[in-house]
Amino acid sequence: MNPIAARSFHKLPNCLLTATDTDAGKTYIACEILKSWQDQGLSVGAYKPIASGAIWQKGQLVSEDALRLAAVTGQDTTEINPYTFEKPASPHIADVEAAFDLASCVAQYHQLEKQYDRVLVEGVGGWCVPLSADWMLNDLAAALNIPVVMVSRIGLGCINHSLLTVHQIINDGQRFHGWIANLIDKEYEDAKANISSIAARIHHKS
Repeated sequence: MNPIAARSFHKLPNCLLTATDTDAGKTYIACEILKSWQDQGLSVGAYKPIASGAIWQKGQLVSEDALRLAAVTGQDTTEINPYTFEKPASPHIADVEAAFDLASCVAQYHQLEKQYDRVLVEGVGGWCVPLSADWMLNDLAAALNIPVVMVSRIGLGCINHSLLTVHQIINDGQRFHGWIANLIDKEYEDAKANISSIAARIHHKS
């Protein structure tokens, strides 16, 4: 399965964006998808239910990812990111008060669905990150019942990380819609070979 090209981002449906690991470039890709929808004349909303490693800005704890998404959509960051934690750790570790509520997140997503033509949900970290003591990202994807798109950070180790992530998404019973190759290091000389290797080994079709 070839990666989804940037020129085809506008064809994506409402989906959940996950990644091979932290810092794979989910937010960058999310912004590009949102812009491509806007270019089609659609109203768009971003939703990043949970974020850790947030910063203080004007006395308020804010996710830098949410700020970047808001710069594209015009939303308030609190609408984009209801659960914001300062500690840069897995949410179930950062959320010392155990505040995360799955049902509330699903309800907020459905509200956004009513407000916007397209809604992009951005996950946190990689696919197997716990959101709380009780819930995994897989549980959120299942509750939202939307396709999953994986962002692969193209670099050393990306073949293994990508294939393991796709396998787990499918094994978890979620609708794997496709993947996006994100070349963060423009000087990485084996980028094309790695992308081809991943594409040749992803046989599942949505």
